[in-house]
Amino acid sequence: MAEDKVVNLPVKESLWDTFEHILLFISLYVFAIAFTLMLHQFIDGISPAAENTNALRYVSKYLVRGYLASLIVSYPLFSFFFLRVKKRAQKNPDVRHLASRKRLIYFTMIVAFIIVLINITSIIYNFLSGNVTLNFLLHFAATVGVASIIFAYLLNEIKEERKAYA
Repeated sequence: MAEDKVVNLPVKESLWDTFEHILLFISLYVFAIAFTLMLHQFIDGISPAAENTNALRYVSKYLVRGYLASLIVSYPLFSFFFLRVKKRAQKNPDVRHLASRKRLIYFTMIVAFIIVLINITSIIYNFLSGNVTLNFLLHFAATVGVASIIFAYLLNEIKEERKAYA
């Protein structure tokens, strides 16, 4: 009786794999930036700063349109590439070990860490100078929250990859 064995051939990194991962991460960057800036606009709307003049409100109306347009374009692209890459990784777990994927993950984690580090330094600096306002704290929470979620997700991806390697 012949047994059916599934043989996983080693995944060769193709230019298409690299291309898909790059598009995935670019759409993630655009989505994360637009989402964070949209949160900033929302925060400014519910907690307006003292210097919020009519001219600034006029400009922010156009900024919101730009952020919303970026979200409308980047979210479906991010979702499409995310699901596509996830599905391929489920079918063939070796996809998780592609060099381009690892580079993009680590690069993104470094950028997220730098964003969090700069924001924490900024809040401490402003606290020491006595310039901490509710608006500033909410902006800090929005930026650090989005960067931390991305960092935590990617850190979990690395841990899962290491478990699969062991």
